[in-house]
Amino acid sequence: MSNIVKGLKGLNPKQLIMKALFIEGRMTGNAKFPDPTPTLAEVADARESLEVAVTAAEDGGRTLTAVRNERARELKLLLDRLAGYVASLAEGDAEAILSSGYAVKRGSSPVGELPAPADLRAEITAYQGRIDLRWKPVRGAAGYQVYQCDSEPTDKTTWHQVGVTTSTRYKVTGLASAHTYWFRVAPIGAAGVGPLSEVAHSLAR
Repeated sequence: MSNIVKGLKGLNPKQLIMKALFIEGRMTGNAKFPDPTPTLAEVADARESLEVAVTAAEDGGRTLTAVRNERARELKLLLDRLAGYVASLAEGDAEAILSSGYAVKRGSSPVGELPAPADLRAEITAYQGRIDLRWKPVRGAAGYQVYQCDSEPTDKTTWHQVGVTTSTRYKVTGLASAHTYWFRVAPIGAAGVGPLSEVAHSLAR
């Protein structure tokens, strides 16, 4: 039995928007979850409201920033409720949970026969606040979970998940300029999440 991971903690507003878009895409027309609560329309409305607030807050101003943060809080609450709906219908089925766009909890040891992704690379881009990741595919993986650390990792470092993807490339956005970030990825198989890759890091423009 697998437990759902909401993956919302530590996400900035732009990353939260990307998370919502991914979940909306995976759950639209998903026969495993025919009647989402909240509805996907409600999630989309909240996500679009946050997008508007993020754009407005880029000009600065305490009031606009407060509005952006409130819209982010509202979207998080909806995604939190939606995770509860997914968990209740999936009943621990890892494949069902993963099909929704949410992740599953890592075990204390590698799951199944999946190896760690190799050759993870983090690359600075021409876009402000964006780092591009790429790695070699893992045979048998249905997707990958992407983890980020905002400071140089140590044995006590807490990594937070910033995305799930079915590709071997991922764009991390909404990062602080002139700041270095560290990343790892883990493959997702039918039985759950496999071992983490080696660490890669890059400076955000």
